[in-house]
Amino acid sequence: MRSIIFLFFAAIIPCVALAQPQSKGRTIVQAAVAYQAKLQDSTATLDEVVRNWSVTANDPEVRKDQDALAIAYGCEAILEIQMRENHKADSLFRKALPLFKFRSSKASILVVYAEFERGLKKNADAMRAYDEIVNTMDSVGALWDISYYRRSGYAPYAYAIDASFGMEQIAIKDTAQKKKAVELLMATLDRHPEDALGMMTIVALHRLKAMDNEKYKFQVDLLCSRKPELRDVNELF
Repeated sequence: MRSIIFLFFAAIIPCVALAQPQSKGRTIVQAAVAYQAKLQDSTATLDEVVRNWSVTANDPEVRKDQDALAIAYGCEAILEIQMRENHKADSLFRKALPLFKFRSSKASILVVYAEFERGLKKNADAMRAYDEIVNTMDSVGALWDISYYRRSGYAPYAYAIDASFGMEQIAIKDTAQKKKAVELLMATLDRHPEDALGMMTIVALHRLKAMDNEKYKFQVDLLCSRKPELRDVNELF
């Protein structure tokens, strides 16, 4: 799993771009994102950046804009994970997620939240997040603009691919979640029969023994006959 800090820098910054209606609160959040970037050259410490996000979230203008406030809470939560303050991070995520108004703002924070909950073995919470990701963030065009995902060969499906992998990992260890995982993976395959996300679901269903060897080989060969470039993706998955 890539580091959460990397995911934060790669994916959060595009989310607070000017794609949404601008407000004073959003401008303040953008300034906080710029301050956050000082972590990259060590001109600010984690403590300083966390304090700045807390101040940002309490700014009256930010609190007037629910989406901006959600970003502030979510960004602070991600850094609390880095500081091993899991209880604080969980509380902040739960404040943030109901407030989002735009999918582009929510996407990367929800992805981190899902992985965080899976790491804490809060499998039901993680599965609910994965459900939302595969159903509403299964094709995120902005991921083409992030070099990490562009080089992977499977942007813009990366968030849903990560979610599918996460569901598979939960279902392998938690039989109570297996039925839901299989249902979500099958539904995702039905919607994505000819792309890298479909390939991920085929691999995951096979690992969960919800697809036998013969059908697995047939599905992989069929998909690769339509999109030969997905053979490498299959081997990667």
